[in-house]
Amino acid sequence: MNTKFKAVLVLSALAPLSAFAQGSNITFYGKLDVAFDSVRFSSAPGKASSKANYVSNDISYWGLRGSEDLGDGTRAYFKLESGFNADTGTSSGGNQLFDREALVGYGGKWGALQVGSQWSPSLFVQARSDPFGRNENGNGITLTQQIPGNLRGFVGQLPLNNSVQYLSPAMEGVSVRVLHSLSERAAAPRDLGEFTGASIDYAKGGPLYVGLSYEVQKLAGPVAGTVLSNRTAALGASYAFVPVKLFGYLMHNTLTNNRNVNARLVGASIPLGLADIKVSYARRKIDDTAGGKTNVFALGYFYNLSKRTQVYTSVARLDNGAATNFGVWPSDKTYAPPVSAGGAGLPVAGQNITSLEVGLRQFF
Repeated sequence: MNTKFKAVLVLSALAPLSAFAQGSNITFYGKLDVAFDSVRFSSAPGKASSKANYVSNDISYWGLRGSEDLGDGTRAYFKLESGFNADTGTSSGGNQLFDREALVGYGGKWGALQVGSQWSPSLFVQARSDPFGRNENGNGITLTQQIPGNLRGFVGQLPLNNSVQYLSPAMEGVSVRVLHSLSERAAAPRDLGEFTGASIDYAKGGPLYVGLSYEVQKLAGPVAGTVLSNRTAALGASYAFVPVKLFGYLMHNTLTNNRNVNARLVGASIPLGLADIKVSYARRKIDDTAGGKTNVFALGYFYNLSKRTQVYTSVARLDNGAATNFGVWPSDKTYAPPVSAGGAGLPVAGQNITSLEVGLRQFF
């Protein structure tokens, strides 16, 4: 294919987008985030200690978002966001091109209605209540977003497909989100896979933020044709003193016929000129389970080279109980898969982890 013909194809593909853009605002954006990680797994019953060095992708993505003014204070808008692994160049969503969100919305003074694949309301509460903001080594999702019985099943970490969400306008700093994800099943049980979530936030532009979320996820039960209700309630907050900003997060999870799970996180961020120091401690406990406690401590240093470029380093220490085998984000993506699936099957129950990360990220 010659260069002239390629140019014609590109211009033809962009023509409809250009015509749309004449009355709209379209933004191309993204983030590349790559880090070097050194992870040490302690010894545990039946498992020797081990160490691994690797290059990781924390959270990298690109996206398109746009809006059109429809008059009378209303607008239509869309968002398409795709995650990728910057360390390998592969898509993080497999066959799902826009694995981080794909939605269309219509909004006005009454709020907004969004339809598509989108994040759950609880994610925004958790992100604003974690000094690491769901990024870097040992951040809050390591312990506070995982459901019992499936240690690597993150509630709300992946966007919910086939969902409808209402976002209220802010009234005296208070806003509400309500989301329902359809199962689209014709056969019984028809509610298998459904998800319903809601949140209420207070943020009036001052130092205080408070958020409350509640969600119910319908999971397959151990007996064919049965459905379990996975319920999670969370309360998050932050307060900006001068110069320290404090964070806190509480989570309570119940799963039908399973023991309850409670988790909490406390943290702080301290600005130092162009730099920030962040620290957090999270703990998770499975009720009435010997060895069911897990703790993770994280400390990070972040330096802004510019408005778009940041270098950082963080260290995390995770202590598993005798009955838990949580991994540290993002190393659990690499080492958690079982040996039968080509992974390392790490950590095993009772195995502790120390992880050091040095990274570079750039926004565009």
